[in-house]
Amino acid sequence: MRKLLIGVVILAVLLVAADRISVAVAENQISDRLASAYGLAGKPGVTITGFPFLTQVVTGDYQQIDVSANQVSAGGAVLHDLNVRLTGVHATVSQLLGNGSSMVTADRAVGSAMVGFGTVDHRLPSGFQLHPDGKNLSVSGNLAVGGARIPVSATVTLGVSGSGISVTPVHVSVPGVATLPSAYSSQLRVVVPLSTLPLHLRLTSVHVTPDGLRIGAAARDVQFART
Repeated sequence: MRKLLIGVVILAVLLVAADRISVAVAENQISDRLASAYGLAGKPGVTITGFPFLTQVVTGDYQQIDVSANQVSAGGAVLHDLNVRLTGVHATVSQLLGNGSSMVTADRAVGSAMVGFGTVDHRLPSGFQLHPDGKNLSVSGNLAVGGARIPVSATVTLGVSGSGISVTPVHVSVPGVATLPSAYSSQLRVVVPLSTLPLHLRLTSVHVTPDGLRIGAAARDVQFART
C-alpha cells in the first residue's frame, strides 16, 4: 500500500511538472509569434492562466492569456506598460507549437497602456507643455499670431476619435484680451494618432494621471498570431 501511495505521489508530481513545462513552452511560442506578427522590438511577456494547462490543450480552448510589453510603437505614439488580456482563445496543438498557417483567435481582447505627456507636447505649437489639472490638462506657452508671440494658457480636454486621442481647448486665456479670436484655440486643437494599435485593438478611453495618459482599448474576434 505504501509503495502504491508513493507511486501515486510521484505520478502526480510528474504530471504537474509536465503541465508546467508545457505551459512554459506554449507561452514562449506565443510570445515569438506575437513579436513577429506585430513587429515588436522585443518579445512580450505571455502568461496562460488556468490549471491544469494540458486539459486546455486537449480542448483547444484557453480561458485567458495575458500579454505585456514595456514599450510598443503604435502609429504616432509610443505606448508604455502595455497590458492586454485575451479571453476565449482558440488554438490547436499545432498552432501552439508554431506549425501551420492558420490564425490563433480570441473572442475578446481588453488592454491598457500609458502615453507620455511629451507625445502630446510634440504635436502642440513649439514650446507648449501639458500639465495635469485634475481630470483635465492645462497647457501654456507662446502662440505665433499675426507675427507676434502671445502668451497663452488653456485648459484642454481629452477625447477618443477614430484617429486617436483628440485634444480640445475648452478655456483659453490671454492676458489683457477679453475676446479671443479663433486662431488662438485652433492652434491648440490636435490629435495624437493611435489608429494602429497592437492586436487590432481600438482605442476606447483616455484618462489623465499624474504620470501620463492612461488609455483603454478593446477588440472582438481577434486574430493575433500567424506563422
